[in-house]
Amino acid sequence: MQTKAVKNLCLALMIALIPLVVLANYPITVTSCMDNMSVVFDVGVMNNQAFVRVENYEGREIYCEARFKAGPDRRTRKTTVQPEKYSLMIYTPHRTVTRMYITVYCSDEKASMADKTLLDYSCEKTAKD
Repeated sequence: MQTKAVKNLCLALMIALIPLVVLANYPITVTSCMDNMSVVFDVGVMNNQAFVRVENYEGREIYCEARFKAGPDRRTRKTTVQPEKYSLMIYTPHRTVTRMYITVYCSDEKASMADKTLLDYSCEKTAKD
């Protein structure tokens, strides 16, 4: 008798968790600041993790930074991307997200990234739902 009750409880929990998996996707607003570089990037959400994939088509290594903002949570991820390679920057929010804002910066000078603001870059803003 208890075995059937446990099976029913497990089934009820699995059914209750299905919407959480489905709702793990959320709209993303992206601002990209590539400093006129040959860089391709993509953003997305998978398993409630927001990611930025940066691909470098410059002839030298580049330094990239992704700033993730979801409500009051803000995280920064940095990476160095070698020529003709790609790199991932991932953020896993620890609360419910209704919209994610991501700003992606790339530069060929690592030291200058900390000093630059959005006004120092040529930036484009896009939305991905």
